[in-house]
Amino acid sequence: MRQRRSLRRTAPRGIISFFALIIFLFLVIQGLLMIERNLRPAVLAIAKMKADGLATEAINNAILDKVARNIHYKDLIAIEQDEQGRIVIAQINSMEVNRVMAETTLATREALLSLADIPFEIPLGEAIDSYLLATYGPKIPVKLIPFGRVNTKLIDSFEEAGINQTRHKIYLQVSAEVQIVVPLISSAVEVITSVPITDAIFVGEVPDTAINLQFPSKSFALP
Repeated sequence: MRQRRSLRRTAPRGIISFFALIIFLFLVIQGLLMIERNLRPAVLAIAKMKADGLATEAINNAILDKVARNIHYKDLIAIEQDEQGRIVIAQINSMEVNRVMAETTLATREALLSLADIPFEIPLGEAIDSYLLATYGPKIPVKLIPFGRVNTKLIDSFEEAGINQTRHKIYLQVSAEVQIVVPLISSAVEVITSVPITDAIFVGEVPDTAINLQFPSKSFALP
């Protein structure tokens, strides 16, 4: 009789403990999901910022190392002057410009593909915007994948370079899309950067209509 009474007393306690454990696990899971939902925008924003910085730096270095060092102003622009040395007209060397843009696109492609092999990480402390814990906590892996198209074009600008002097600068402008992949999240980031590649200084007044260049643009799909 005593054994039966002890079984009756312990059975309800076991059931209560079981349901208590289920409720506890449910609350823990819900809490973790809520934390994840709240952290997701912060993690994505930090990943986008870092991906943009890494991609921009990689593209700039690739252009400076593989393209810009071999470019001279006279190779891109032919200037005609009158007897007084004033600029009459400027003409684009289309063949050379197309070659430069093709090299730029290839260098950009290689730079972005190299980033895909080196994922970076975001400390959890940085995602929760904590100054003290910014470098601590579990590391959230982020992968950068190039996709879409690479658009390349030349742009120019005029600046004062001294007394009665004008500097004509030519830039390579590159825009590309990369996709950042965080666990359970992915998003596209557009990277736009402009790199100065060559310039020339002209003495005297430069008429607005003399150098009014219409550079072509190129667009290539990334693999």
